[in-house]
Amino acid sequence: MVVVEAVAGSYAGLWGKPARTSTFEVDEYAVEVLKWDARTNTEGVALYATLGASAWPLPGCPLALRREFFVGLSRPCDKIAGSLAALSLYSAREGVSLDHGHTVPSDGPLWPGSPMSSFLVVRPKSGFLPPLKLPQGFRVEFLQAIPIYESERSYKKTYGVDALIECWVEARTALYDPDRPPNPVCLARSGLGEKTFLGV
Repeated sequence: MVVVEAVAGSYAGLWGKPARTSTFEVDEYAVEVLKWDARTNTEGVALYATLGASAWPLPGCPLALRREFFVGLSRPCDKIAGSLAALSLYSAREGVSLDHGHTVPSDGPLWPGSPMSSFLVVRPKSGFLPPLKLPQGFRVEFLQAIPIYESERSYKKTYGVDALIECWVEARTALYDPDRPPNPVCLARSGLGEKTFLGV
């Protein structure tokens, strides 16, 4: 599809050839997850980005609006690709359009051994990965997926995404760090106690 090819070209123009490509197929849907090493981007993180989610219209949105997803990690964690692929197919499979502030739980850890089991979808840092405007009015938006703890998901559900982000900012949370602990304020107010620390 022309839109997907344009997204691939945009990625290549920004970060060059990916270091790794994984393909995932679910029912009639297929998506790739591409990986770039930390040296390729201004954030200095391993980047994983979907390619193929933009092939399908978004439920309840204009036909020309499409989305892809990415996650950045301070150390490579290739096993996250499957969870990111599932996230990118969520709208097409479930009929729900994902946007800023939405959380999507996984069936288990986002990667083997991780105590985090959900993604928070947010708009990326200004200028990092701007929307791609194409002929015929197509527009592809890129949303960042942040791995989060159950306590953080619970906090966001109660207080809202802005409050969660404010907690992270105040605590100087290293959101790119796959080994980070849960935010202590979210942990205290979620009612989950130290179970989140133990991954239970």
